[in-house]
Amino acid sequence: MDEELQQKTGVDVPRTYQQFLQSYDLYFKGEKPDLLLKAIECDGEIIGKVELYRAKDRDYIGIVLGDRQRSGIGTKALQQFIEIIHYRYGISNIFAEVFEDNDQSLRFFQKNGFEFIGEEVVEWFRGKPRTLITLKKNVEEAFR
Repeated sequence: MDEELQQKTGVDVPRTYQQFLQSYDLYFKGEKPDLLLKAIECDGEIIGKVELYRAKDRDYIGIVLGDRQRSGIGTKALQQFIEIIHYRYGISNIFAEVFEDNDQSLRFFQKNGFEFIGEEVVEWFRGKPRTLITLKKNVEEAFR
C-alpha cells in the first residue's frame, strides 16, 4: 500500500492485504514451482522479500525492502539468496528488471555486480510509458 514502493516496482493497481495473500496462495501450497520466495527478516520483523522467478529461458531475481533501506540489509539478503539459488539450482546467470527511473534500485543492483545488457522494453504504467531495463549478473564468478 506504500505509494513510493508502488512507483518503484510498477504496481499499477494497489492490492489489499487479503489480495496480496491470495496472490501468493498457489506458491504457499507448492503449486508454483517456478517461484522461490524468501522473507527478509531483521530483529524479528519481516521487512521485505527476495524472490526468484524461473522462466523457461532465464532466471529473474527481485527484491523489495520496505524498511531499513540503505542499511546493508538488502545487499546481505541478496548475497545469501544468490548463494542459495546457485547451489540449489546450479544457476550461473541471474537477471533483474528495473524501471529506468528507479535510480535507487539501479544503483543497488549495479553495486551488487549486475550489469546492463542493452535490453530495454517499454511498458505502460498508470497510462504512461516507462522503460524497463534488464541487468545481468554472472553468479559463477562469485563462487570461484
